[in-house]
Amino acid sequence: MGKADVAVRQWLSDKDRFADLFNGIMFHGERVVLPEELKERKGESDIIITDKEKKERAFQKYRDIVMLWSGKINLAVLAVEAQGRIHYAMPVRNMVYDSLDYAEQVRLVQKSHKGRYMASSEFLSGFGREDRIYPVVTLVFYYDTKEWDGAINLYEMMGLKDEIERHPLLRRYIPDYHINLVEAGKIENEEVFCTDLQEVLGMLKYRKDKDGLQKYINDNKAYFSNLDRDSYYAIGSFLQSRRLLGKIEESGKERKEMRLDMCKALEELYEDGIEQGIKQGVEQGKHGTALNLSKMGME
Repeated sequence: MGKADVAVRQWLSDKDRFADLFNGIMFHGERVVLPEELKERKGESDIIITDKEKKERAFQKYRDIVMLWSGKINLAVLAVEAQGRIHYAMPVRNMVYDSLDYAEQVRLVQKSHKGRYMASSEFLSGFGREDRIYPVVTLVFYYDTKEWDGAINLYEMMGLKDEIERHPLLRRYIPDYHINLVEAGKIENEEVFCTDLQEVLGMLKYRKDKDGLQKYINDNKAYFSNLDRDSYYAIGSFLQSRRLLGKIEESGKERKEMRLDMCKALEELYEDGIEQGIKQGVEQGKHGTALNLSKMGME
């Protein structure tokens, strides 16, 4: 996993932001998931599944962020996969993750029944008629500047869209699975968020517009001029700026509580871009500045 993915994952792991993300996406801003109802769960786990021949098979999974939520629906597993690049097999990948979560829940129920009497109809599965598992909800948080052009469900991966439309009964026999895709740069109503997700997701709309980006950040100066390290690092990752990320590394990892000014950093990059553009224009015998995002370190 690259530094950018690590930075975004760490930023979203904050319980206030994590709850806000699910509330904004799933509940249109209503505060249903509360931070105090979340319990972080390790994303890496090993699951052993026994097949019908009593052979054990081990599966290992690595999820980016996983939280147990004990709230409105008793208990649920909420997960986020932070994607800095398009994954063209994401529906299958997520389906496996979610399925393994459900399999682990069944295994724990089976384990709790050991030594207890079970009806003959329940003995085979080790799962009782009244036993219940809890839902798993995964959001795919995609933050690259390129528009997602991968499949969002199994039918698309199978190329079955036209066939399903011609023969709707196929839906009954070929189950689908869709991903909950969140394209970070295309959130239309960021006002549904109550944490700094609002400012940051609003900023992402201007990643390809240097003047619009600088104006937006200056308009929200109260936030962007006083960032903690995690937020600064995540924003640098969203902007794909090696120079912004370099400022974090130059500051030293030991200064965890330091605050950073994104407004000032962008102004410095902008001025550097003007100077580089003028120099390039003079060398080429041209007027004006050859400004673009790469000149500002946004690459």
